[in-house]
Amino acid sequence: MDSYNATILRDHLTSLKGWVSHWQEDVALNLIPTASSLILAKAHAESVLALLDRIEAEAKEAA
Repeated sequence: MDSYNATILRDHLTSLKGWVSHWQEDVALNLIPTASSLILAKAHAESVLALLDRIEAEAKEAA
């Protein structure tokens, strides 16, 4: 994996980690996550999975 893809993965995972921390704070205050925060976090996870799928496919092609 090149550094460009690693940076993209790191950015998405850092954002996802931020959302989880935010939700933990919400739970401590007896709040529920908003639909928009769940949608954004899911989008970050889907982006990571899509990039990993692409990297895996490229590695198979190169083999």
